[in-house]
Amino acid sequence: MKIQFAKIILLSISSISLFSCKYDTFKPPKSNFTDKQLYDSCKNTATLVYYKNDPTTVHSGVHGPHGAFKLKFNKIAALALTDGGKLPEGKSFPDGSLVVKEVESDGLFAFMYKNKSNWLWGEAKADGTTVFSINSDPKSACINCHNQTGQRDLTVSFKYY
Repeated sequence: MKIQFAKIILLSISSISLFSCKYDTFKPPKSNFTDKQLYDSCKNTATLVYYKNDPTTVHSGVHGPHGAFKLKFNKIAALALTDGGKLPEGKSFPDGSLVVKEVESDGLFAFMYKNKSNWLWGEAKADGTTVFSINSDPKSACINCHNQTGQRDLTVSFKYY
């Protein structure tokens, strides 16, 4: 009798565990933006500020996958930069911030857009073709590198430049 009762308990626990598991599937943060709209924002130089206000500096890009780049911010993000032109450690960019890497070799735009406290990650070729959609899971291509020690709200460039 005790053995049957133990089997029923084990079967019940196994069933509860099996059916209550939730898979960690990526759901993009809700956004009213499209890849194309954010790409267009990356190209709108009138609304962007160069890193440390220097449009001539090309960063080597040796610490990441993008290659040599120019770094730009929209005005919302630029207002958060106070620590020698950097985001202070432990601080976060406000919603609406756009951080853009314009890759010199091929004109690729790699960008991060802060939406409802989450980053939307994207990449587009110079002609606007989406390489990495804001609706893709950033863990596969972005978060691993951007989650390094010394980062400031997942912006790694401040660690090296």
